[in-house]
Amino acid sequence: MAPPPPPPGPPPPPPPAASGGDGGEDVTAKLFAEINGAGGDIRAGLKKATKGPVNDGAPAPVPKARVAAAKKADAPADKPAKCEFSGKTWNIEYQRDNHEISIEVTSMKHTVYIYKCEKATVQIKGKCNSISIDSCKKVNVVFETALSQIEIMNSQEIQAQATGKSPSVNMDNVNTVTYYLNAESVEDAHIITAKCAAVNIIRPKPDDPDDILEHPIPEQFLTTFNKEKGEWETNEVSHDD
Repeated sequence: MAPPPPPPGPPPPPPPAASGGDGGEDVTAKLFAEINGAGGDIRAGLKKATKGPVNDGAPAPVPKARVAAAKKADAPADKPAKCEFSGKTWNIEYQRDNHEISIEVTSMKHTVYIYKCEKATVQIKGKCNSISIDSCKKVNVVFETALSQIEIMNSQEIQAQATGKSPSVNMDNVNTVTYYLNAESVEDAHIITAKCAAVNIIRPKPDDPDDILEHPIPEQFLTTFNKEKGEWETNEVSHDD
């Protein structure tokens, strides 16, 4: 018999690892070499993990500064004082700390308008159609005659005095008004008030013109239903001293 064939030879060795195009070591082989060399100290170079969000170690964001509140708008500056005649109206406006204001009305068709004055005194000579005091404070007005009416509105601490006739007075939204009537105006006077407080009417005593009588305008009213008439009735509330 022929002898058996010899056993096959060992497998060929693995091909050599390809090197990078720049001649550096293979990255994978280098990584395993570092792991094998570290042995049991493989965890020594790792950072310790902590519980919580991954950005716990990051610096806290700096809060943005709050936007400053808008600066309060400055109050509008006072306009220049005015005392002039235009058309048929005397305009007295923005007077401050002036107690020497005096005008002379030359026609009964002319009117006087006093607006936004404070700590002032106005003397009106002659007969005019009407006088309006609007948005004033601590103002004194002395006049001869207002044929139509004198009107006081949106004002505080006003004193008005008629040396002649003033048949009608209209007050709206005022506080602390003293109105002086002479004997000639008392009997025909009509006084209308709305939203007013501390309004007093002064007149001379009939038997002693050098003395005065003071009459406060009512501020409180009582409204009740009259069954017999079937309607509401309103009466002032009087307080006994």
